Amino acid sequence: MTNNLSRNLLIVSAIVASLFGALSFYYAKQDYQADSIIFNTSKDIALNGYDTVSYFTDKVAARGTSDYQADWAGSTWYFTSIRNRDLFVAKPTNYAPQYGGYDPVGISKGYTNPSDPKIYTVIAGRLYLHYSDPFREFWNEDRGTNMVLADSNWAFLREKLLKLQETQ
Repeated sequence: MTNNLSRNLLIVSAIVASLFGALSFYYAKQDYQADSIIFNTSKDIALNGYDTVSYFTDKVAARGTSDYQADWAGSTWYFTSIRNRDLFVAKPTNYAPQYGGYDPVGISKGYTNPSDPKIYTVIAGRLYLHYSDPFREFWNEDRGTNMVLADSNWAFLREKLLKLQETQ
């Protein structure tokens, strides 16, 4: 009887772990849907004019100029060079920030708050913009848990942002 109970608990645990792993993989793949939700200024300038490609290519937050710009996801994006603009235009979702540029800590807690484009993290080819240095530190202390929470909250928050955009 004890052997059967142990075996059944082991099987149930394996099934639960498999389902949790599959769910986590699903949510990890849903972390960014970049159709029209981009945190921007009142002038519809994405990332307050910072060049999103520079985070990846130069490893710095660099302010772009209106000389090199592209329109995408309802915003105007500024770049430091033609090369960066062309890289972005070719594959914007590779360079656009996660969660529409909103701070991931807020997203992980179920709300949106602005971000500062000078405070960022690039992890596994993804850009995360943060509200402040303490928020970035909090995000990185337990990034795995924070990311799972943010990914699961983003779908709900994204829908709210879409509805808000429609009414404006």
